[in-house]
Amino acid sequence: MQKFQDMSQLAIKELNYLMVFVKMFADRFGLSEKQAFNYLDRHKGFAFVKDHYEVMHTLDFDYAIDDVVEVCQFNGGRL
Repeated sequence: MQKFQDMSQLAIKELNYLMVFVKMFADRFGLSEKQAFNYLDRHKGFAFVKDHYEVMHTLDFDYAIDDVVEVCQFNGGRL
């Protein structure tokens, strides 16, 4: 039971981080949150953040966004 509770707490923290990340990304590029989410999803930035959450959440958002922009550009993004 404790392992399930720990996993759900981690999932909640990860989800909160992802929501804030999308908001910060949208603000940086003058996009709506929906546009930012769609861009990140389409160009694999969102998957990168989810896959590397353990490191990403320790970075300043500016650095994290810079890293994700590179991933998105590598996958065809043009921001």
